[in-house]
Amino acid sequence: MRQPNFQNKLIDTFFNVILAGTLVSLVAALLYYVYAFAALSAGDHSFDWLLGVFSDFVYIMDVSLGKSPYVAADSSYPPFAIIILYPFALICKNVFAKYSGIPLTTDELTSRVILHGEFWVAIILFFILCSATIVISLTALYRPTPKTALKLGVVTLTSAPFIFTVMRGNTIYFALIFTVLFFILKKSKYAAVRELGYLCLVLAGLIKIYPLFFGVFLLSERKIWASLRIALYSVTLFFASFLIFRGTEDLMPFFENLGGFASNDTRLTAPNNLSLASLLNKFVALFTDGNKDNAFQVVVGVVLGIIFVICAVAAIITKNQLSRYVISGAAIILIPPISYFYVLIFTVLPFLEFLKEYERIQAGKRKFYTLAFLFLFLMPTMVAQNYIIHSLLILTMLLWEIVSVCRERIPDTI
Repeated sequence: MRQPNFQNKLIDTFFNVILAGTLVSLVAALLYYVYAFAALSAGDHSFDWLLGVFSDFVYIMDVSLGKSPYVAADSSYPPFAIIILYPFALICKNVFAKYSGIPLTTDELTSRVILHGEFWVAIILFFILCSATIVISLTALYRPTPKTALKLGVVTLTSAPFIFTVMRGNTIYFALIFTVLFFILKKSKYAAVRELGYLCLVLAGLIKIYPLFFGVFLLSERKIWASLRIALYSVTLFFASFLIFRGTEDLMPFFENLGGFASNDTRLTAPNNLSLASLLNKFVALFTDGNKDNAFQVVVGVVLGIIFVICAVAAIITKNQLSRYVISGAAIILIPPISYFYVLIFTVLPFLEFLKEYERIQAGKRKFYTLAFLFLFLMPTMVAQNYIIHSLLILTMLLWEIVSVCRERIPDTI
């Protein structure tokens, strides 16, 4: 896509602001680390949370080397999300063997593993592979000019959600990659290539289930049979993936671990949880002593179910691609009960669609979306570890688009 002058200026704004914000944040982080380790050497353990950097990457690599991640390790990651890091785990196999007999928490294990050169080889390969793939894929999807592609690549990789994802080493990076490949391949004139694209969406769903929501793009094109095949592939490959470890013996432990993770009250009310369920729990906590009965959780579940249906219908019936991208992105961020900062990497898709459609967007929405994306992508906004404003911005974008869809489809009633 060739950008007119005003779009180039907007891209330059994002490039300059995001890059500057990230560089300032990295310098501040380095100084903070020096202070934290100085405090630790003096016996102050108030900075122990820093040990959690790269913890997802270390944890998933560790359990991928075991016989079962669902019994001793209590993992809630699907098998495919674990095994995808197995090649990286092989690099660190001897390192994990060194600590296998020592009872350590994930953060404690991480703090020791990162002292080994093998870990840095693995994490750098992870970063290079994922970064190169996502930049190339997004470039293939939107086809900007080379200069614009370079700037958008920098904006993407230095944005807060992507840096956070790399810091955690979370496999959601692969989920985004497979999702973008789905968007590229589904447009092919060859049936076999389109089918490969559908399988890419399935693989994204096997890592994190919520990318399957992007199936609304097929339903909007009335590709019902393709959507049914994706559902069939997803169910079949999900259960088949347990054969990677112990087969059906791991099914119940996995679902028990997943249920415990999703219903954990500490996670639901944590300030770093972006979900709508978390927002509702925090709001109610303002007027109660913090104790919420089962009836409240049922109400929250019903509300989320209704919003899911509204989002799905709105995303299917709209004729506006930006609305479809924003609604889909907001749904996968807000609807899961536990939604951490790295899920915001999916906002890169509505962001690029926003740039593409900028000329056709009304002035008010242009200004709001520009400020919203700048806030979501700006590194300093991540530092506080409190993402209520992020959640409210995503919710506002969702409501804006749903109202727009209503006006578009049923103008006589609005």
